Amino acid sequence: MDDVTLLVSELVTNSVVHSRSRDGGRVTVAMADCHDMIHVDVVDDGGEAFGPVSDDMLAENGRGLFLVQQLSREWGTHEDSAGRVVWFQVAYKA
Repeated sequence: MDDVTLLVSELVTNSVVHSRSRDGGRVTVAMADCHDMIHVDVVDDGGEAFGPVSDDMLAENGRGLFLVQQLSREWGTHEDSAGRVVWFQVAYKA
């Protein structure tokens, strides 16, 4: 659950800082227990395209997405007229 908490924090922060949600919009988090993993969606009002994922710990941007990439089993994003969804899945540890 520590990995899930960290990744949710990173993605909600990205939504608040980088999406149109920062101007009084909404950020919604949905979580599902899928037997062997947790699936999380972070939904915001959309905005500019994502920047690159960066493994440079001194970089100003992209480190949070690097964490998502490293700690999740799978992750992705999609955007439509309703907004943007960034999702990830973290497997339960045996």
